Amino acid sequence: MNARGHCRRVRSIAAALAIGLVVPTTAFAEPPASPSATPPAVAADHSPPSPPRLGPDEVLLLDGGFVRGTILEIVANTRVVILVDGSAERREIPWDQVVEVQRDKHATPPTEDLAVPERVAPVDPPSRGRPRLHLDVSPVRPVTLFEVDSEIVASGYNASMYGMKFRSVCAAPCDAIVDGTRGQEFFLGTGEGAVWTASRKFTLADQQGPVTMRVKPGNRALRIAGAVVLGIGIGATIAGGLFAIPKSTRTPGLILLAVGVPGLLAGIPMIVLGRTRYELGDRDPIDDP
Repeated sequence: MNARGHCRRVRSIAAALAIGLVVPTTAFAEPPASPSATPPAVAADHSPPSPPRLGPDEVLLLDGGFVRGTILEIVANTRVVILVDGSAERREIPWDQVVEVQRDKHATPPTEDLAVPERVAPVDPPSRGRPRLHLDVSPVRPVTLFEVDSEIVASGYNASMYGMKFRSVCAAPCDAIVDGTRGQEFFLGTGEGAVWTASRKFTLADQQGPVTMRVKPGNRALRIAGAVVLGIGIGATIAGGLFAIPKSTRTPGLILLAVGVPGLLAGIPMIVLGRTRYELGDRDPIDDP
């Protein structure tokens, strides 16, 4: 073998070695991902959804229920406005339906110091003899509720005396809890100063919860005029009856009777209509004329 053939053989062996080194590397190379290939699946998130945010405040109702949310406004003796949980409803609750307002009752307490819920205007639960009384006065005039503490009656020869000790409880519209559990009597008075027009006495021992009393104020002028007319009628009727018996004075007696009897008939209704009258709740009037 000459030198040229030997060189060709060496080059052939070198080329074969080069192909052997390159081919395995290419054979095990991972093909590039196709653009349309499906992306690898992502594990689904099975964690529970976060609960809706609830308000920290709560309003207890007279019927035993409650409303939870965020207190927006409190007007004592009038209303409570709350943003109800789970909606954008602004609910206005009348004061006479509220038992208790608890601010921050459901607020997250601090780690170091536990917060005590703020309680606004607690209202006693309804109990017999302790109603929340509302005085609905029409026409509007000053009307006051009085409680009778004691009464005194003294009598003697041809005379008697009556006395009563009383105190004011509230003025219209009142809207307060009145304690009548002892069975004591109350009455309503219309007016200011020293002259009042009173109603008949009544008790609240059988009442409970919100109670509305519709009040017709008394008319002082009508009551005074009725008393004057009644007094004249009584006097004229008695005198006329005495004078009408003898024949000599019969004519003046009949004239006095003609004045006195109409005075009796007009004076009594004027006194009755001039006093303060009332109706309790939705029931029939308990103070008929």
